[in-house]
Amino acid sequence: MLKTSLPETATTVSQRRLGLVAVLFSVMLWAVAANTISSLLVAGVNPFELTVSSVAISTFGLAVVSSFRMKAEVKAMSRQQFILGLLFAGLIGANYLAIARLPVAVAILLLFTSPLMVVLWTALTTWRMPGRSVLAAMLLLIVGVVLVSKVVESNLSEFNGFGILIGLSSAVFFTAYNLQGERVGHSDETLGVMLKTFAVASVFWLAYQVTQGVPETLLEPENMWKILYVGIAGTTLPYSLFFWGIQRVQTERAVVIATLEPVIAAVLAWLWFGQTLTLFQIIGGILIVFAVTVLQLINSSSQSTAKIER
Repeated sequence: MLKTSLPETATTVSQRRLGLVAVLFSVMLWAVAANTISSLLVAGVNPFELTVSSVAISTFGLAVVSSFRMKAEVKAMSRQQFILGLLFAGLIGANYLAIARLPVAVAILLLFTSPLMVVLWTALTTWRMPGRSVLAAMLLLIVGVVLVSKVVESNLSEFNGFGILIGLSSAVFFTAYNLQGERVGHSDETLGVMLKTFAVASVFWLAYQVTQGVPETLLEPENMWKILYVGIAGTTLPYSLFFWGIQRVQTERAVVIATLEPVIAAVLAWLWFGQTLTLFQIIGGILIVFAVTVLQLINSSSQSTAKIER
């Protein structure tokens, strides 16, 4: 028995390590892509037009890959998968618009307030008051958002209320997307589910673009390679790697690793665009990353306790 279990244990550990590497690599890709997106927006590209191109490129890439890997029999799209695609469309659009209105690091930090939305949603649907540790983490997270948004600083002229609202709405979409992803559940046609999700998002944004006319700035030659990068290395690869990674490691661990993204993006934004954060914003960012980590660890601990009690 010992001889047969050792290879299985070694294989499991190896898969977990690969999963962690995949999640970390996806985080790095997202951070670089966020700054690439910012450079395109500075060049005059409309955030929604960029959304159209990124999801369309991703859908095309997944369709090519799936044509070689998927089985001949393809399952019809379910209602839950369709909703997941719409939520993904909203997530990408809100995220790009937030990056257009805010410094890159601030936009990503606001996206990472998603665990707060999950706690609030759980409390509302179960009518249960969160524990003291959760409430403390939520308070830290709220304080962090206030600090990164420059509400408490004397120079309120730099406060972008609409940008902050959009940044928080991206967190709402991210929360809804994750919750809906749990409803869709694990599937033996993972690639097919991803393709359907991207396809719904593409149709949604292409329908929007039809009403706006030809995206001339988007088609300028100097922007094309960046647009391809955002579509391939900023959308298709990181989302695929992250999804693949969380199948092999606990979701809580993956999210904790993902909190490195604001840090990496902030450093790149400083090197790339000279974007700097004030002392209050840096403190707020640290509070957000710390609060998200605490919330995920508490969630992981409570789930483990529930399993033991069963």
